[in-house]
Amino acid sequence: MTVKSKAKHLVLIALLLVAGLAAAAPKEERHAEKRGPTLTAFPAQVGEWKMVTEDTSANSKEAKFLNEVLFRTYQRSDGKKVLLVVAYGADQRKKFNLHMPETCYKASGYQVMSQSKTTMHSPELKLKQLVVSADPVDTQPVQYWIMLDGKQVGSELEKRAKHLYYSVIGAQADGVLVRVSSFATAKTPDPDYQVQQEFIGSLYRSLDPQLKKLLFGAA
Repeated sequence: MTVKSKAKHLVLIALLLVAGLAAAAPKEERHAEKRGPTLTAFPAQVGEWKMVTEDTSANSKEAKFLNEVLFRTYQRSDGKKVLLVVAYGADQRKKFNLHMPETCYKASGYQVMSQSKTTMHSPELKLKQLVVSADPVDTQPVQYWIMLDGKQVGSELEKRAKHLYYSVIGAQADGVLVRVSSFATAKTPDPDYQVQQEFIGSLYRSLDPQLKKLLFGAA
């Protein structure tokens, strides 16, 4: 058997094993038992930011794959506002996985004008950046990250691979999506991204250890 033939043989065996495990995996019905902390335990004061609105109601679609969702608006003394969204799902098998914000924005009538990535160093985070717009007066720079089973995922491909892995082995790994956005105040999103990252840094320093681990992973 040639090297090429051996490789094809190994790939075929791997696919058969995955298919067998998937068939043997139990058929789960929603809703998974929540294991994480309560999101409403988030502090009302985050550094120099003060909470001004809060909503914890999930719509019918969100309720099918999330255990808890938190929408908050924080405002600084100079009037600047940031919108914080935290979505928690206790079971990240493929059927119940977190939805990507770019997909949700499109479903809500927004256009995704640009996408990019950046890195924060305090705390250490890889952020996905979007600029979304519904009309000329509603343009929002957005930054978000996703944690699965306590570790950040760096790409959509990695996220999908982990969801599939959890489905195959039947693991009830949890996941959280954290999204920070604001209404555009400049022609470029950079000033708003900077303000949002200042807020994220304040949020990291304000959370208790349990919530900090949920949102940012183990130190």
